[in-house]
Amino acid sequence: MLSVISREGEQQHFSIDFGGMFLLITDGVHLIDKVKGSHSFLVTDPKPFVVDTGLPGQEQVILNYLKQTGIKLGELNGTILTHFDVDHVGSAVALQQLTGCPLYAHELEIPYISGLSLRPGVKRWLPLLVRPIYGKLANPLKIEPVRDNDTFLDWEIIHTPGHTPGHIVLYRNGVGIVGDLLQGGDIRLAPALFTWNASNLDKSVQKLLERPLRWILPGHGPATAASGHWLDHFKRT
Repeated sequence: MLSVISREGEQQHFSIDFGGMFLLITDGVHLIDKVKGSHSFLVTDPKPFVVDTGLPGQEQVILNYLKQTGIKLGELNGTILTHFDVDHVGSAVALQQLTGCPLYAHELEIPYISGLSLRPGVKRWLPLLVRPIYGKLANPLKIEPVRDNDTFLDWEIIHTPGHTPGHIVLYRNGVGIVGDLLQGGDIRLAPALFTWNASNLDKSVQKLLERPLRWILPGHGPATAASGHWLDHFKRT
């Protein structure tokens, strides 16, 4: 079951687990259970779309979850990727092919996801490291670009560079789907080894904190209710 860290004295949205079949976090956002790699989210409000796809080979897990929640393939409006890491984009091409839905990412991430540019640092080797277990990372032929301040199906796109050049957060009504900008639970930054630009990362966190926050839905770690303790920590940093 998904862990949720909550605050006292506030109305809470809890995860619901019916035998690993249904995991609703908050505000029409589901954690797609059993995806390997990063978390993959199904957003159903206002219209269904998927955020991130885990490692290669996870497409059937995602499709099974759509089926369990009653969403037909023709009702899916697309997949949007928070950034280019293999554990977030691994099943994007397969999902695109199976659903016929468009794939979206920030314009600065597209060259890396498409295989036109090498991922910086150690990340260029990660697709090779996971290949023996999860399969080869496929490069999509077509990705629709999104940009800072765009609206994607009623969700605000926030460009949050630092972890990668074109990392994005999806934000609506106090809920942030934050990719690898932050890690859940004891809220913290991603490890420095996997950070493209630490200075930009700090600025991106501050950019997110300019908005009212109720929930942080990270790519790794549990969904976490926004608390003054860690909000104040990052605001002082």
